[in-house]
Amino acid sequence: MKLCVIGDPVGHSMSPVLHRRMLALSGIEGDYQSVTVTRETLPDFMAAGRAGEWDGCNVTMPLKQEVIRYLDQLSPEAEACGAVNTVCFRNGHTVGYNTDAPGIRAGFAARGAAPTGRALVIGNGGAARAARWALAGRGVITAARRGGDVTMDELPQAARQCRVVVNATPLGMEGFPPFADLSFLGSLPAGAAVFDLIYAPRKTELYQAARARGLIAITGMELLVQQAILAFNHFTGAGLEQEATRRELLALVNET
Repeated sequence: MKLCVIGDPVGHSMSPVLHRRMLALSGIEGDYQSVTVTRETLPDFMAAGRAGEWDGCNVTMPLKQEVIRYLDQLSPEAEACGAVNTVCFRNGHTVGYNTDAPGIRAGFAARGAAPTGRALVIGNGGAARAARWALAGRGVITAARRGGDVTMDELPQAARQCRVVVNATPLGMEGFPPFADLSFLGSLPAGAAVFDLIYAPRKTELYQAARARGLIAITGMELLVQQAILAFNHFTGAGLEQEATRRELLALVNET
């Protein structure tokens, strides 16, 4: 199989490490590459995929929404989130999926933190839309600088109402500013879960502060691995078992 991750930049992506291991685990011959694709070169890449040059690709920034116009079909999750991170090329037909959304849900479950009660999603971009889909039906409050239910300054008040927090912003990511104030964590009830979708660094300031307060703290590595397994099964139909593969891949990335 010929698989890849596309975006700009993609040199930092851990997808090749994860998917090459899953190819080995499943006994499928093939390779997984990182391919720099911009908005300008996306039409040529998609045409090559339709022609059989690729069997599938993962999609990262800045193409998760742009790629939709080149797809013949969207999964319900992708349609609801308005973003695609996995594309399968099948005999000239293109299908787009969003594995971030079910990956977030699976990440909570894997850590024994199946979300209950209201949820606070910090951010208003594509990752935040995936988080809102994953937590739908639980009364989601969105905090953002613009366009949210509450502002970032209102995080403490919002946190009092919630048992789940998802950080879907780049705050705390390498190369980005940190949260200006993490005191809102003190407003969360005991046993609340905090899922930081960032995986670089692996243990963010938000993660460490949540853990220090005795909250259930989940790193972005959990989402990275969960969504990768879902994507791989879409690509290959291999049906890798989620929990066993999750343990294998988490051990791999923690060694890398």
